Amino acid sequence: MISNCGHDENGRYSGGKAGDQTGTEWQVINWYSRPWKCVLRHPNAKVRAMIASMAKAAAVNNKIGYCQSHRGTFWTNLADSNFDPAQITVACEADCSSGVAAIVKGAGYRLGIDALKKVSTACYTGNLRAALKAAGFEVLTENKYLTSDAYLLAGDILLNDGAHTATNLTDGAKSSGAGASNTTPVKSNTKVDVAHGFNKSLAGTYKVTASGLNLRAGAGTGKSILVVMNHDEKVQCYGYYNDCNGVKWLYVVYKNIVGYASSKYLSK
Repeated sequence: MISNCGHDENGRYSGGKAGDQTGTEWQVINWYSRPWKCVLRHPNAKVRAMIASMAKAAAVNNKIGYCQSHRGTFWTNLADSNFDPAQITVACEADCSSGVAAIVKGAGYRLGIDALKKVSTACYTGNLRAALKAAGFEVLTENKYLTSDAYLLAGDILLNDGAHTATNLTDGAKSSGAGASNTTPVKSNTKVDVAHGFNKSLAGTYKVTASGLNLRAGAGTGKSILVVMNHDEKVQCYGYYNDCNGVKWLYVVYKNIVGYASSKYLSK
């Protein structure tokens, strides 16, 4: 799965209100093909872990939204919040590149790495490759890194130069991290619905209580099945959901896959 900052509440690049008004301006989504032109990977595992952690925290904090016109306010508030996106309480904005650059820079301050501290938050997708390479990132352009998440590591930066960038959050099945790829079970053309509801009390780790529970692309049994989860397997919910016929369908992360599961068959 990836941390993706892509548009404001109106589906545009500027003009919206500060903060994430819909829970989708900056969100955790399944890996997809942009297509990506390169992957930027820091050789230090601690740096990658910090980047992934911060990118996930930014994606689930609805005080952080998307706006190109006010893209610098995320860094201002990040620096005022101990470089921890989870601690930001003032509505602010980023875009894809300023968000990635601010997180890399913030990771530098948290880990005491000067090269990362020097990354400019004014970077854009056209010069991000050069900026991160100068900060010590490796540039990976082999096809296997660009066409699925299987060889990716948590903390890898995905880049389509001049167009878009996002942060990978999980280790792929064929990576040295030995994680679980979502590329095989989730077809690239399967679109997962936007979650419209949010209740902080719903956030947490849940166990599957059914013998087999479908993770779907939306709320309701008519939505496409992404994968079947087994009894007692765990999923993570960050508080987002959609309702269907009076039942809350939680927007959850299962292994490397995000989708919806009926709350009737989940237990904290």
